[in-house]
Amino acid sequence: MNRNVLTLCLALTLPLAAAAEEDRFYVTADVGANFLGSEDLSYRDGITSGSASADFDPSFAGGATLGWRLNDRWRLEGELMYRRNEMDDITLPGVGSSTEGDFASLSLGASALYDFNLFGNEDVTSFVGAGVVFVQEIDIDFTVAGQETSFETDDIGFQVQFGARYDLSDRWFVDARVRYLALSGVELEFPDDTSRIIKADYAPLTVSAGIGYRF
Repeated sequence: MNRNVLTLCLALTLPLAAAAEEDRFYVTADVGANFLGSEDLSYRDGITSGSASADFDPSFAGGATLGWRLNDRWRLEGELMYRRNEMDDITLPGVGSSTEGDFASLSLGASALYDFNLFGNEDVTSFVGAGVVFVQEIDIDFTVAGQETSFETDDIGFQVQFGARYDLSDRWFVDARVRYLALSGVELEFPDDTSRIIKADYAPLTVSAGIGYRF
């Protein structure tokens, strides 16, 4: 192999090797708390209708993300997130007096994130982002006279988030973030009788911390 051919091969392969070392892909595991304030629930089944205000306690949230860094500023993320909030006692026409229950969701999301240096520390990266979330399953459960009644559906919402990331090493990092998910006018159906419907807004605020790895 002559010197010119060798030089050309090196010129073609060195950028590929450099790109491979840029650690563009990463994964994170997140755990935190989900906050859902008071929500108005309305019930209808063609005969009975009514509404009531439900109060929810802060509860568990957890999930994982798979990310790809486009450049020094922009990233794309896919996420899987489970959220749950326990519900206080409520009396809802058509359902009855529930002594316990919860509002929960399992979602898949895709977001674009923008990185910037807010704190002037090269090990700390701040970020903001927005994206679309497919709520693969959202359900609300009531326990009336010891029997559980569940209403469920799927829907699509919009999510915004912000947070900060701290690099522990070239590979490992930790981050903390706040996500706000908005779904308006969600209609949840009773599986055994789809004429029974509960309509509610779903707007959880999720605060989480995670650990991640670049590869």
